[in-house]
Amino acid sequence: MIHTTVRSLASRLVFLLAPVLLAQSGPMPPPPLMLFVREEVKPGHGSAHAATESAWTRAMVKAKATDHYLGMTALTGSSEALFIMGYATYADWEAKQNELDSNPAAKKEIDKIAREDGDHITGTRTWLGSWRKDLSFGAPVEIGKMRYMRTRTFRIKQGQNKAFEEGVKTALAAYEKSKYPASFAFYEIVAGTGSPTFVVLRPMKTLGEMDAMDMADKAFREVLGDEGQKAMAKVFGESVNVVENQLFAFSPKLSFPGPQTIASDPAFWTVKAE
Repeated sequence: MIHTTVRSLASRLVFLLAPVLLAQSGPMPPPPLMLFVREEVKPGHGSAHAATESAWTRAMVKAKATDHYLGMTALTGSSEALFIMGYATYADWEAKQNELDSNPAAKKEIDKIAREDGDHITGTRTWLGSWRKDLSFGAPVEIGKMRYMRTRTFRIKQGQNKAFEEGVKTALAAYEKSKYPASFAFYEIVAGTGSPTFVVLRPMKTLGEMDAMDMADKAFREVLGDEGQKAMAKVFGESVNVVENQLFAFSPKLSFPGPQTIASDPAFWTVKAE
């Protein structure tokens, strides 16, 4: 599952969430810090990769680890798996990384699984993001009931952060006025890739939610008006280098969900032993 570096840190270790942020079931705000891990899975190795991930999860359960994560498989683009791990603070992240230090047996088992997992992937990318509440939209969601995640990655031109953020805030006002039927969380990437970079997560219960987006986008454009649309296109055209859109499906076999996430839908998140 996880980037070799992250795993080694966790043994000394991607929409979701650390137990401290899930003291109760139900909708919860996004975690202040999010670790994104993307693995490039070899073609034809999807099932084998899922099997090693399930073994990883069993080892974490056996070790009574608390560094929970949710895994997803790509529905679009290249063959990838995305893992997301939420943390309350940097200190919380550090504590979760170090929690297996006192369990040599668990560390040995997880290192073995990590080597086996390496046979099924060609590369990894690990990013650390900080939640931007001021750029996010919509009510909190109950992540355990979500089945899909749309990610949108913005790579911003140097020196254009302020212009981009002002453009987003203009869009947020129009989303609010048009009663846009979605929730999304904005994360500013603080480590792991070139900056400035933002990742926007939009969790969904069904892909059918995207069918209603044409009407929602129409209402959004009507609120902006012709001049507003032109102004927004100009702002984003001048401030954004690249936008990448991707769709993922949550996978219980690739996940180590916290108890509250499981409680949201036990039938989905509980993986039967093979």
